[in-house]
Amino acid sequence: MTDPADNTAPNTVTVYRARHIVTLDPSCPAADAVAVRDQRVLHVGSFEEVQEALAGRGYDVTIDERYADDVIVPGFIEAHGHMMSDGAIGSLLWVGYDDRNRADGSVARGCTSVEMVVDRLREAAAVAAPGETLMAVGFDPVFLDGRSLTRHDLDLASATVPIRVMNASLHLAYANSALMAAKGVTAATTDAGVIKDIDGEPLGEFHETAMTLILDGANLLGGNAERSVRDGASLARRAGCTTVSDIALFAAGGDFDTYRATANADGFPVRVVYSPVINHMQGVFGAEGLLAHVQQLRSQNTARFAVGPLKWIADGSIQGYTGKLQWPGYCSGHDHGFLILDEDEVVEQLLPFHKAGFQAAVHTNGDEATNVVINAIERVIELAPRPDHRHRLEHCQVASSAMFRRMAKLGMGVNLFVNHVYYWGDIHRTRTVGADKARRMDATATALREGVPMSIHSDHPVTPVNPLFTMWVAVNRRTRSGHVLGEHERITPLQALTAMTLGGAYLMKRDHDLGSIEVGKWADFTVLAENPLDVDPMHIKDIRVVDTVLAGSPTGTS
Repeated sequence: MTDPADNTAPNTVTVYRARHIVTLDPSCPAADAVAVRDQRVLHVGSFEEVQEALAGRGYDVTIDERYADDVIVPGFIEAHGHMMSDGAIGSLLWVGYDDRNRADGSVARGCTSVEMVVDRLREAAAVAAPGETLMAVGFDPVFLDGRSLTRHDLDLASATVPIRVMNASLHLAYANSALMAAKGVTAATTDAGVIKDIDGEPLGEFHETAMTLILDGANLLGGNAERSVRDGASLARRAGCTTVSDIALFAAGGDFDTYRATANADGFPVRVVYSPVINHMQGVFGAEGLLAHVQQLRSQNTARFAVGPLKWIADGSIQGYTGKLQWPGYCSGHDHGFLILDEDEVVEQLLPFHKAGFQAAVHTNGDEATNVVINAIERVIELAPRPDHRHRLEHCQVASSAMFRRMAKLGMGVNLFVNHVYYWGDIHRTRTVGADKARRMDATATALREGVPMSIHSDHPVTPVNPLFTMWVAVNRRTRSGHVLGEHERITPLQALTAMTLGGAYLMKRDHDLGSIEVGKWADFTVLAENPLDVDPMHIKDIRVVDTVLAGSPTGTS
């Protein structure tokens, strides 16, 4: 892969000095200087060692002291997120429970009751343009005593302006009567996932695939794909990311072309590894056509914008009660789970891409979905043995120790949504999966103990992109209430930093050029005011991001 922004003269070297450099290179774990040439790491070590290595080589050397009082770590890698969607949310109406940072530095205040949600929607509907459909995001009923949105609530906001609201999990959506009428959703609609009242009338709640009934034609990018991409990148950069993922991307069409051009432009502050969403794209391209399409995408990879693993979605969301659980199911005793793909479907869909050398990233939240996908991947590998496939599970909320052992045996990786412990941990142990399964949620320590390659993530915009916060959760496992959820699944700050950098690079098959500060790798660094390995573990989330450096150039985060 080539870097489109490679304009550096080959004999020019910049030496960045720091109070401390955490390299994650076992041959040189700590340093205080790193030399960059041609956007890559040339030397790393003590300042004296780096000076000696450069002496007499004919380089034009610049000593950069701007980070002399700071700590440099490998650039943070957010290995499971939705960068463009995160940016788009900044132009949509926010009705989530928590406050949400915007790309411009402003804050959208949270809604802590259904009444507040309705009031905010009513205010927006009152000034809506003729013909406009109002779009709101972030609603999460689990924080409102399980009180969901119905058409009756949304009709109070407006009986004439069509309104759609996305659940925070992105696995559910809600609509008022005006929108359902416009989309032709009636009592006669029989699609699975359309929730109805006792009279058989649509209640205004749509699960999983049924969301397409009200989202078809919705502009989820806020009307401006380029702005969404740039705003998403700004949020990630401010949080210290140098590489981000856009997983479950519809990788075709005009918005995608805009995305690619924007991400490859000079000065774009992050690398993007994107994952085409096979579930949704297959219906458009067909199985053979989609394989040819993603092969073409792979041929267009650059160092700044590249295809990563292909994405499948096997089940829903646990807090949305659509994640597929094993016995004894949800605390209610009912099987609310939603298995989007069964074992045979995963095998059928994955096999041709596996044979073509692609990597799979499969969304599984519930333990039954995890079991189904592990079975399917085992069958795929038996049908077409392939070394170093690195197929991986995404989120993988409540996997058992036995499941992790099977993953290790099969050469699989896992990308754990550890932010769940803080945001929904209290809900999960009391209302969804119960205390026993909640203890093993996002089992980082078990993954490491069983030898499963691992990363941790935010799934932004489901939770805000913030690698230091994600590391804090993995180390401390504190819920909103302060409860320690699964103390034996806590990991060390070094393990958390590794998961947030080299672990993500490995799961992306990019550990040869990303994830640590080693000679030959891209010079991607995150600059921090304090060392996350030395501070009180409870302080990790409060460390200030000073800057990021991408391909040897500061991006100006501060």
